[in-house]
Amino acid sequence: MEALNATKKLQINVLGDLRVSCDGIQRSLPKSRKTRALLAYLALSGRCQHRETLCDMFWDTPSDPRAALRWSLSKLRPLLSVGDACALIADQEGVALDSDLIAVDLHQIQRLLAGDRARIEDERLAALEQAFTAGYLTGLDVCDSIDYQMWLASEREAMQQLHALILDERIARLSSAPKAALPLARRLVSLDPLDTAANRRLLGLVLGTGGRKEAQSVLEQMRARYRNAGLPDLELLAAWQQISGSGGQPARVEIELPASVASVPLEPVDSAGHLLVLPDKPSVAVLGFQDLGGHEHGGVLAEGLAADLNSHLAQLSGLFVVARASAVRFADKRDDLTDVGRQLGVRYLIHGTTQRLGRRIRVNVTLIDSIRNEEIWAERFDRSFDDLFTVQDDITSAIVSTVEPEIERAEMERARLKPPDNLNAWECFHRALWHCFRFTAGDAETAHRFLLRALEIDPQFARAHAGLSFTHYSRAFLDSVPDIDREIAQALEYARQSVDLDGRDAMGHWSVGRALFLSRQHDQALEAIDRSLNRNPNFAQGHYARGFIGVHAGIPEDAVP
Repeated sequence: MEALNATKKLQINVLGDLRVSCDGIQRSLPKSRKTRALLAYLALSGRCQHRETLCDMFWDTPSDPRAALRWSLSKLRPLLSVGDACALIADQEGVALDSDLIAVDLHQIQRLLAGDRARIEDERLAALEQAFTAGYLTGLDVCDSIDYQMWLASEREAMQQLHALILDERIARLSSAPKAALPLARRLVSLDPLDTAANRRLLGLVLGTGGRKEAQSVLEQMRARYRNAGLPDLELLAAWQQISGSGGQPARVEIELPASVASVPLEPVDSAGHLLVLPDKPSVAVLGFQDLGGHEHGGVLAEGLAADLNSHLAQLSGLFVVARASAVRFADKRDDLTDVGRQLGVRYLIHGTTQRLGRRIRVNVTLIDSIRNEEIWAERFDRSFDDLFTVQDDITSAIVSTVEPEIERAEMERARLKPPDNLNAWECFHRALWHCFRFTAGDAETAHRFLLRALEIDPQFARAHAGLSFTHYSRAFLDSVPDIDREIAQALEYARQSVDLDGRDAMGHWSVGRALFLSRQHDQALEAIDRSLNRNPNFAQGHYARGFIGVHAGIPEDAVP
């Protein structure tokens, strides 16, 4: 690690047990585990932390948390001193570590892996992976505060992802030496035993080196882990069928599934077990609402609500919505929604009930994944009846604002469970989005790779450009790269390309607004966000960005709503 940045004299290692060394000589850490945890937090955050934040995170129970913080800082000063200089910077408001005097092993590895990994020698790559096997921030489970626990879990997960990235690179380099790659593949699976892509690779290597009997034994162990976790093992079985039918190498072939597997599919299959072709976009049909009676004009609300909901969803460029005339044929066929989804050629179905009694209206609505025969979301809306159109608009808006992110969340999870090699452009986008919203430097890089792959598949994919703007925004916002101005410029460029490709999509204008915000062009940023909300008034991220940017623009009275 010292060789990566020889100009800094203090080296802080967070992989394995926390260690601090100066000019290669390890220093003794304070005995207080909470003080050690504070050091790790400051080192990894890389920015100034308010004293109140540190007190709340580490000392939420003592009668004088500021005194406890001062005591810990007094223990860290000699540890972080080099000659007349001290890497610990503290004043009455905040605490930070001087980045000119310290180097953190995790940050060094992140910078190294962010470059051209092909130029990293095999020996160095093996040494980096060995550093991760010592563990991630071990011995630092010292605080009960929710904020600290969430931070610790997030950092450990980011380290695990880096570890997996290194293992993946090492395995890829050993494609011609499967026996040498096998222990690395086992190690990769041990990081996340429910990662289908890692299990798939391990199965292929075991089949190629140990034969079918040994591979089948490993497969049953994997299936048992999935069952114990309450997860379907369809993708695992599909991977096995591909691998075992192609000499140990995964092949991109159409899968014919046995009936026992087809009953709980993650992918669309017909009654014979053959894969169905669905639109690349998330596809949805509004079956309609059944009036439960209670008022002679109750059916008017049911019909109007279904028509409005279909119209509003169809305006969202990120969804494929079946025409109302096609979906209405299945309005009363609620006994076999899986079959309805197959016949309409969509994954998601929306249906519900309406009831009017006096001056009260109740609407129940359900979102179904017809392929998995699984209820994703359900909600009840109660309203007082004043004006039919007003109530109808209110309920339609409430449903759309919830259904769209629920579908997006389901698509993210579905894409996350698929082997990376089998993702289409939209699935790459949703896999990337899942990482984007984790807001860590490691996740931003993972998302960036998935989005580049999406554009390889479909260079005109507007949302992939908006997603790349998101990753450049994250790099700049998280201060995870040396050239912030370049990242802001890239964020703006990709956002504008997204708008050029599809000016109807709210996400493109949202990306433009966020990039303009980073470049401190607040007025133009707010105009872009307003264009986003004009395209989709129910876009929750747009409303959040409108408030966030409004605060920075000095107009809190507009931001709070």
